[in-house]
Amino acid sequence: MLKHLAGSSLLALTLATAPAFAQEPIPDQVTGYGESSGIDTLVADDAPAEAAPAKTGDPILDRLNALEAKIARLEARNKELEEKAAFTEDRVQKVEVRAAKSVQPGPAPTFSDVAGNFTFKPRGTFQIDYAGYNERAGGYDYNNGTDIRRARFGFDGTAYKNFKWRIEAEYVKGNVNLLDAYVSYGGVKNWVFTIGQQKAPYGLEANTSDSFNTFLERGMANNAFGAVGAERRVGVTAGYVSDKLNATFGVFGVGEAVQRNATTPDEGYSVNGRITWDPILDTGKVVHLGVSSYYATNFAANSLTLGDRPNSRVDGGQIVSAAIAGTAPAGGPQTGAKDATFLGAEAAIVYGPFSLQGEYGHLAVDRFGAASSLDFDGFYVFGSWFVTGESRVFKNGVVDRQKPFSDFDPTKGNWGAFELAARYDQLDLTDTGLSPLKKKATAWTGALNWYLNGNTKLLFNYIRFKGTNSPLVIAPLINGTTAKGDAFATRLHFDF
Repeated sequence: MLKHLAGSSLLALTLATAPAFAQEPIPDQVTGYGESSGIDTLVADDAPAEAAPAKTGDPILDRLNALEAKIARLEARNKELEEKAAFTEDRVQKVEVRAAKSVQPGPAPTFSDVAGNFTFKPRGTFQIDYAGYNERAGGYDYNNGTDIRRARFGFDGTAYKNFKWRIEAEYVKGNVNLLDAYVSYGGVKNWVFTIGQQKAPYGLEANTSDSFNTFLERGMANNAFGAVGAERRVGVTAGYVSDKLNATFGVFGVGEAVQRNATTPDEGYSVNGRITWDPILDTGKVVHLGVSSYYATNFAANSLTLGDRPNSRVDGGQIVSAAIAGTAPAGGPQTGAKDATFLGAEAAIVYGPFSLQGEYGHLAVDRFGAASSLDFDGFYVFGSWFVTGESRVFKNGVVDRQKPFSDFDPTKGNWGAFELAARYDQLDLTDTGLSPLKKKATAWTGALNWYLNGNTKLLFNYIRFKGTNSPLVIAPLINGTTAKGDAFATRLHFDF
C-alpha cells in the first residue's frame, strides 16, 4: 500500500509541475485514454487471462495498477511467443539437416532419403602405370610401356539402415570381371555378416584396399599364396569389428569366373580366417598384430601354379614359378594337389611419421597318394617415413586412407604429403620333393609417394629384382640360371 501511495504522490507532483501533462484528459477511472492510445491493444486477444486489479477509488492509482497488470500480461505473452519461435526454429533446423543428409557432397556424392534408411553412392578407382626395365642377367627382353593397372566402377549403398551392399566391376588387361557383389548385415552390435563375392580374410596387404597400400604391388608371397585360396571369392563371412580387436571367418567357393561342365570337377572351396589386435591404436601411435589362415581343396584338374611378377605388372613375365601338375582320371588314381593349408603372421608399428610393417606366410600343399607334401614360404618387410609429418592410419585391422595435412594447392603454398619407403620382398618356392632346383625370387624396392589429397596420389618405385632358376632366363646354357633386372615404375592413382 505504501508503494502505491508513493507512486500516487509522485504522479500528482509530476502533473502539477508539467503544464503539458495538465492539459491531457484524465482517464475515466481505468477505461483508458480513448481509441487513440494503443496501450490496451498491445496485448493480443489470446493472451493469458489475468484477474483485473481491485479498484482503490483513486483514478491515478487504479490506472497504474491496470498498466502494471497489462505489462505482466505482455511479459507472459512475450515468453509464449519466444517459446513458439524457438520451437519453429528447431523444426526448421531439423528439416535443413535432414535435407542436407539426402545428398552429401564429396569426390562422389552420397544420395539418401531424408530418414537415412537408404543410401546410394557411386565408387570407382583408376590406376595408370608406366614402367621401364633394365635387363641385367638372364637374357629376357622386358617390355617398357604403359598399362591401365586397374579401372573399377561400381556402387555402394545401405538399405533399412542395417543392410549394406556393393557391386563393382574391374577392367584389367583388356578384360572386365565382377569384382565385388555382396550384401552385409550389421544390426548386431560389433558383428557384420556378409554373403556374396567379397575379399576372403587373408593378410594385411591383401585385406587392405589396393588404393591404400604403400607400394605399387603387394609382396610376391601375398600374391602367389592368395591366388590359391584367398583373394575375392563367393562365400559367407561373419566378422567381429571393433577398434582394437577384429576377426573374420568365412566359407568360400571360388571366383565368379569359373566355368563348370560335365567334364570339370565340382567347385573348389576354402575355409578362411583372420584375427587382428591393435593393443595401441592412436593418432600417430599404432601397434598392430595379426594372424590369418585358410584351408583350400578341390582344385581344377588337381593342379596348382605358384609364382609372381617382380613387383611390377607392365611386363607379364614371372620372376619365379612352380607348377604342381595333376590329373583326375575317371575311376583311376588321382595325382597332383589334394589340398593346401596357409598360415600367415603380420605386424606393423607406427610412431609419428615413421612406420614398420611386415608379413610372413607359409603354404603347405598336400598331394594325392604317396607323393610328399610341399612347403613354400615368403615374406616382406618395409619401413616408411612421411617427410611432411603425417602418420599412417589403421582402422578395423587394415590400413586406412592417407590424407595430407594440407591438400595440394600451389597458390597457397601447399604441396600435399610426401612419403619415402623401402621394402625387401622374398618368395621361396624351393622344395626338393617338387624339383631339385632352387626357385627363389627377391626384390628391393624404394618408393617416393606424393599424396596430392586423400583421393589422388603419384607413386614412384625403383625395383631391383633377382630370380634363381627363373622363367625369365632365356637359354640357360648361355645366360646362366639367374634372372636379374631393374624396373623404374610410376603410377597415377585416383579413387572416389
